[in-house]
Amino acid sequence: MREERIRKELKLEEKAEEEVHRSRIAGSFKEARKLTSRQSDPSASLLRIIILTFLTIWLIAFLQFGTVTFYALLLFVPFYLYLKFKRR
Repeated sequence: MREERIRKELKLEEKAEEEVHRSRIAGSFKEARKLTSRQSDPSASLLRIIILTFLTIWLIAFLQFGTVTFYALLLFVPFYLYLKFKRR
């Protein structure tokens, strides 16, 4: 009789712990879903597209012309940085 009561109490405690654990996991996923559903900044999206396009074109040029495009990129980066910081 006493053993049965203890077993029942242990089972109830295990169920309660599982429910708390499940609710924490579900809550975590809901929170993550809220973060991903926010709209990102349109200028950030545009910048990503521009960078992706530039890298794709550079990769195609690298495959076509070889290391010359790598040297051109090495020349372009300092020039770009100069123009960017000259305006300020």
